[in-house]
Amino acid sequence: MKKVLVLMLALMMTVTLFAGCQSSSDTEGDAATGDTLKVALLLPGTANDKGWNNEAYDGLMEIEELGCEVAYSEAVAASDYETVFRGYADQGYNIIFGHGSEFADAAKNVAPDYLDTMFLITSSDVVQEPNVAGVLNLNDQQGFIAGVVAALATETGKVGAIGGMEIPSIQSYITGFEQGVAYVDNGTVALTAFTGDFDDAAKLKDQAVVFIEDGADIIAHDADQAGLGVFEAVKGHEGVYAIGAVKDQYEENPEQTLTSATNQISLGMVAAVKEAMNGPLEAKVYHFGIAEGVIGLAPYHDCEDVLTDDEKQFVTDTMDKIAAGEIEIESAQAN
Repeated sequence: MKKVLVLMLALMMTVTLFAGCQSSSDTEGDAATGDTLKVALLLPGTANDKGWNNEAYDGLMEIEELGCEVAYSEAVAASDYETVFRGYADQGYNIIFGHGSEFADAAKNVAPDYLDTMFLITSSDVVQEPNVAGVLNLNDQQGFIAGVVAALATETGKVGAIGGMEIPSIQSYITGFEQGVAYVDNGTVALTAFTGDFDDAAKLKDQAVVFIEDGADIIAHDADQAGLGVFEAVKGHEGVYAIGAVKDQYEENPEQTLTSATNQISLGMVAAVKEAMNGPLEAKVYHFGIAEGVIGLAPYHDCEDVLTDDEKQFVTDTMDKIAAGEIEIESAQAN
């Protein structure tokens, strides 16, 4: 009875999309059995947040195009992580993504009961034999390059970066940002803060305004949907620019969005599923950064003239050095 109730709760919280197509090629579906792979995704926020959750949803849609059967649950409360994991595992899902390091503990608790299911936690260095692995997008590199751009672009000598929840992935972004600012070595001061959540855009806007009033003219964020508050904060402040996160967020404020430090974890998700199609995944950390094309920088769009050509080249050269392993970045996660 308890198992039935758990499954019912999970189904109530699940939005399911069925692809159901079986390919004649061994590159689609489970290579070992010929069956269609079933892949599920747990999101901490809404799938249309124009950022972190939206990026994972896009990845799931690409996975569906591979011939997999897919499903997802959005805005999953922390108290329900284990219940939803179990619900999908009970339905026979082969791979379940928890989108963010906050899902790590729940996956580790559930995984021993479902040894035929692989639990993949994004933005995490979690590993637990035999069926929990981390899909680690290198947020430190994302923050570092945002910090480099900010330090090159500032006219006031002060820049800011705001994170959402103070979890390892966001801590890595913020420490990366600070290191990127320091790398430019032009005396720029980095102001940083955490708002404590990923949903409250008003709270993040208020923090950004505090930084602006303190003299910061470039404000970056890594705070999921709450990060949209930074684009509101810079409005009406001449010479002040936002740096977006995860996706190209230019459209949120075209005239004052300098660029976005992108984090296409969707590519890492697809790569992991493709590997699973050719054989079992390992309980290890799968790394994805600039070298793998997951971390990057969006175009400067309307703010093309904020940086000089030499400064843009410096940014490009820095990214190349990071990809080549020539720049060591300290992180809150195991890289």
